[in-house]
Amino acid sequence: MHLKMGRFGKYMACTNDECKNTRKILRNGEVAPPKEDPVPLPELPCEKSDAYFVLRDGAAGVFLAANTFPKSRETCAPLVEELYRFRDRLPEKLRYLADAPQQDPEGNKTLVRFSRKTKQQYVASEKEGKATGWSAFFIDGKWTEAKK
Repeated sequence: MHLKMGRFGKYMACTNDECKNTRKILRNGEVAPPKEDPVPLPELPCEKSDAYFVLRDGAAGVFLAANTFPKSRETCAPLVEELYRFRDRLPEKLRYLADAPQQDPEGNKTLVRFSRKTKQQYVASEKEGKATGWSAFFIDGKWTEAKK
């Protein structure tokens, strides 16, 4: 890959003519990591449209988005139990999320979240749309619980 200049600024592009791979350069000067291909999950229907969800890997972690984007812009954070259900379809680098705790000690379901501060995925629980303060981080190959 070599450095190129485009209308949106500098980026890295593959030197092979047949390869169209590009990566943007982040504000801190690092080259952005490669993104995973979307994982279709037709068993998870969208609530606001007749589309289904796909699991996407974005700049702010993994999320579920409608397969008909941009027609339907519905997105949401994935539940750990949904990732566990479709564990065999997940890319290798995301499989650890399926092994996260599916419920907090009070029995609330856990969601996958992304910490911009530490730049890592973690799981947190919610009750009726509000954060409970419970979370778990993947540290040294195992899930470690944290309570605020």
